[in-house]
Amino acid sequence: MAHDHRSCLLKLELGTVLACDGEGCSVRLANSGKVLTAVYSPLVKDRVRIRRRQLVAIDTAEIPPQIAWRWFIGEVEAVGPQGVSVRRLDQPPGSCRVVSNPAAGATAPVGCEVYYGHTDDWEVADTVSGDGPANADRLAERYFPYIETKLRQ
Repeated sequence: MAHDHRSCLLKLELGTVLACDGEGCSVRLANSGKVLTAVYSPLVKDRVRIRRRQLVAIDTAEIPPQIAWRWFIGEVEAVGPQGVSVRRLDQPPGSCRVVSNPAAGATAPVGCEVYYGHTDDWEVADTVSGDGPANADRLAERYFPYIETKLRQ
């Protein structure tokens, strides 16, 4: 039976996916560097494909921890008036998604690796620094309330 998040406390943490199988993923937490195994939450399981190097939000209040959200990793190929063109790293050059990137989105120059995804609109969530987000605290502050609302619906 799926866990009902509407009546519990959530403890979301950001992490970078190291590897996945059919049950879940090995994830390195952004703030501590700790590696843990997380299973797919009901919001993700059989609906969202998680890949190596993507950024995820993990609910560590769950036992075992659960992957609650995912951002793609990509490379900025163009910046223009319509937004930012980002190519998923597992796709060939030129196969971009134009990300509208509202003012609250992170800025990124051409050639920069970024995490991107959508809430109400597609946007660049953060730039990649090493093997994680450049500004995990800003990203958590911006997106965790939205994710918590989605988990409680």
